Amino acid sequence: MIIILMSYSCAYESQNREKLESSFEDNFGFKPPESIKKIKLKNRGYFDFEVHYMSFTYDSNVLKKIIEHDKPLNIAENNNVKFGIIIEELEKDASPPSWFDLPNKNVDRIYYKNDFLDHTFSEYYLWTDKEAEMTYLYVHFFD
Repeated sequence: MIIILMSYSCAYESQNREKLESSFEDNFGFKPPESIKKIKLKNRGYFDFEVHYMSFTYDSNVLKKIIEHDKPLNIAENNNVKFGIIIEELEKDASPPSWFDLPNKNVDRIYYKNDFLDHTFSEYYLWTDKEAEMTYLYVHFFD
């Protein structure tokens, strides 16, 4: 009897804005304007799941455009039970990048949706830390 164990794992991380413009456009349907000074990205996958982390400089007009592009989105307000549930889900992630800040007291709302991709499970969370002036995107899916 022969047993073959195979492991598939990949990860990609970058903070180079020029290299990440295409990732921003792939996610949101438009190129980032000059007001987006910083973009950070980490993608990781293992077998049948993938996680995408992105952060970028906050711009209210860009956020409105993203919300329009990605709708329908639900909203969890900071004082809502769903807000806490989302934070608990995000805290379960075993290896987010060091620059990826989870929602905190500086976050008013989290935009979210579930089961929006052609996979067994998918989740999308978008929020802005207004004190840090950064917007964060978390997308996770698996088959």
